[in-house]
Amino acid sequence: MNHLLQDAARLYAARAYQAAEAVCHAIVRDTPNHFDALHLLGVVLTLQERPEDALPYLHRAQAERPGHPQLQVNLGNALLATKRYQAAIEASQAADPQSLNNLGLAYKGLQQHEQAAEAFRRATALRFDYAPAWFNLATTLAKLHRLEDALQAAITAQRVAPLDTPVPRLAEITNEVGRILMDIGRPHDALAACRDFLTRHPGENTVIWNMSLCLLLLGDFQNGWRAYQHRFDIQDHDKRPEGATVLDITQVTGKRVLILSEQGRGDMLHCVRYAPLLAERGATVAVQTYPDLLPLLAAMPGVTSAVSTDDPRPPADFVTPVMSLPLAFGTHPANVPYLRVPPERRTLQFGPRRQQRIGLAWSGSPQSYDRSAIPAETLAPLLALPGYEFHCLQKEIAARDQAWLDIHRPPIVMHTRSLGDFADTAALIDQMDVIVSIDTAVAHLAGALAKPLNLLLPFNPDWRWMLGRTDSPWYPTARLFRQPSRGNWATAVQGVIAALPPPG
Repeated sequence: MNHLLQDAARLYAARAYQAAEAVCHAIVRDTPNHFDALHLLGVVLTLQERPEDALPYLHRAQAERPGHPQLQVNLGNALLATKRYQAAIEASQAADPQSLNNLGLAYKGLQQHEQAAEAFRRATALRFDYAPAWFNLATTLAKLHRLEDALQAAITAQRVAPLDTPVPRLAEITNEVGRILMDIGRPHDALAACRDFLTRHPGENTVIWNMSLCLLLLGDFQNGWRAYQHRFDIQDHDKRPEGATVLDITQVTGKRVLILSEQGRGDMLHCVRYAPLLAERGATVAVQTYPDLLPLLAAMPGVTSAVSTDDPRPPADFVTPVMSLPLAFGTHPANVPYLRVPPERRTLQFGPRRQQRIGLAWSGSPQSYDRSAIPAETLAPLLALPGYEFHCLQKEIAARDQAWLDIHRPPIVMHTRSLGDFADTAALIDQMDVIVSIDTAVAHLAGALAKPLNLLLPFNPDWRWMLGRTDSPWYPTARLFRQPSRGNWATAVQGVIAALPPPG
């Protein structure tokens, strides 16, 4: 039996996890209470991303040797992988760096970031060169908006990472350094960090992808768009669609071109502007898009046909993801308006116009809330202005905003029940005099319709708004109002107020 366990251990060390699993199963069949085999079987199953299968074996091992230190660590790993955070806390009570790191991850999973940070600090105090705890401390402090401390923790993780640390793990640390530098407002330093890493590890896609965001934010579109093509090589990103390519726009005359949606609705609305430009070059342009954008894009000038992402692709000679079109054209055209309200949706009737109508969007989808949303109450000084008519342009209202609206009852006309899709939103925007919006799909839609847009931007904006500008090369009718410092929406809102047309 010992020789079989030695075989399993040798296979585990060689990262031949499936083979190690088979040997451990053979041992456990003959000796069901074999602690080492049960323990190793749980480990290799977790490493094969099968933590649910691992847990029964780890619990059986725990029954054989309760409180075994390394078993508790590995049990914590499996519990974390299955998001059993409270159980992971109970399994991670030992005062060693690995257990404390798992304890921090469990608290982090429960959104208890203060407790998580304390656990990670305890782990680094016990073992200063324990890079995982420094990295996790950095990401947790960033969640708590303690960015300078987060940056120091991330840099420390870089410095103490062992020489044999896998390159993808080193890239993860570098990307966290870059993200924090961007949040602090140091994009040039973030770009330098990416470039320094790539001199030592060329071709690491995640770092190239993050470098592209720095380049685009800094206005280096030529290099930024080229690096941006690495987005499809990122694990958490959608994979490159079958047959998709960057167009050679000199070859599209007389060809059928299919534009595919990717990322969010705002991305699609932003870059579908190239569809009419392809049509001007003699292409027959089709679009495959999200169902809630379909009626709007089907009515778009230059688009011959539009189908849903739920439907099969139409035949095409060339297929391109929408966010690859800027690289193909090499320009950022301000060809607004490139969208129009479908005629059948022009049914809104507000009566005679007695006041300036202001359309409002202060939050978007739940996924984008942390990045760009502002609390509805931040708009209170704007909503207190007499002589204006305020209309809500967004479909979803966060619970905390709804509570504020219910208590204070500001003069906002709500349209949530009448907004079925983005064609309805376009029809509502079309009735407004001015749009006041955060960075969300509503803002892109207003810009694409060439409506006056006052855009509220966070201190670290999305790349497409660049830095320091009060205008946008994409949307000539937009004015940008930026946070002068992190969290300072009040100043940005006052800027919007000062820029409004006179009431009446």
